[in-house]
Amino acid sequence: MPAKTFLNLPQEKRAQIESAAIQEFAQKGFRCASVNAIVANSGIAKGSYYQYFSDMEDVFSHILTIARQKKLSLANELNSGNGRDVFAYLRFLFQVEILFELREPELAAIEHHAYHENKDAPDNANTPLIGGASFFNEFLVQGILADDVATWVDTKLAAQLLGAVYHLLTRQVILRLGETAEALRSGEADIRTDPLAQSLLDNLMDLLEAGLAREPAIRKDFFSK
Repeated sequence: MPAKTFLNLPQEKRAQIESAAIQEFAQKGFRCASVNAIVANSGIAKGSYYQYFSDMEDVFSHILTIARQKKLSLANELNSGNGRDVFAYLRFLFQVEILFELREPELAAIEHHAYHENKDAPDNANTPLIGGASFFNEFLVQGILADDVATWVDTKLAAQLLGAVYHLLTRQVILRLGETAEALRSGEADIRTDPLAQSLLDNLMDLLEAGLAREPAIRKDFFSK
């Protein structure tokens, strides 16, 4: 977590440092990011940087927290509603991620880097990366308890599958959206009602639900015919 000296900075200067860090992490991820680059692009002295953050992990965690807050704000804007089953909520999560990719591309890139670099819990074990393996494992456990997900599902393995789909396949969905993507980015179109977006999500959710919810015996009977 940033030091109080950082939190007490004027908003403009904090934003300047955060912007430099976001640019560096979006391009290079955590492992290849450079403190020198962040310092140079934010226009602060290196000594000042270490008054604000203890190390690179500290600033990376702070930026992931910003990403999480913006994504949660977007989720609230879309309004998940109550009483949804696990697959309806998973569909909602993909809608949020598509819009997040379109409207906050640098923060989305940082989350993708975090996923691939196994930076799954930036703050502590209770706040896993949204779309990370820990997040989806807990999501699937709750799905089993609610009888939405089949009991035979290995939640850790399935969580890796969902994480890969969430961080990789979402980009492919955006490419398939074509010109509609710009309308979604600007807010001209609503992802909840856009025919093309919903058609692609229908296909994606059919694939996921068929694999997670169907009993193995049914699949064995089908393939033995």
